[in-house]
Amino acid sequence: MEGATIRSEQGVTLALCLVSWIDFLLHFENYKQGTARKLSKESVTIPSIVRRAQYENMEAFMERVKHDEDFVKKWFEVERENIYRKRKEHKELVEIDDSDGSDVRLVA
Repeated sequence: MEGATIRSEQGVTLALCLVSWIDFLLHFENYKQGTARKLSKESVTIPSIVRRAQYENMEAFMERVKHDEDFVKKWFEVERENIYRKRKEHKELVEIDDSDGSDVRLVA
């Protein structure tokens, strides 16, 4: 959020909502890890929680690679299929004539 420019009330509301959710998730993760006795009594920072999750993901990945022979083959197939992606076709622009407003009618 540092350096962000907020230009509307909706932007402020959205920013406050996101900050509240991030704060909630931080406290919830600290609570979960504290009750699981994975943490000491002090709470940890968000980067620490992210690093822990990354480490757990790396462990799970290595276990999967060790025990599932087809995993790496499937992974390479998926990556090979996604190497080249075609651009989405864009629709032609519709040209709108300039108008002075005299031909505008209101329908009630």
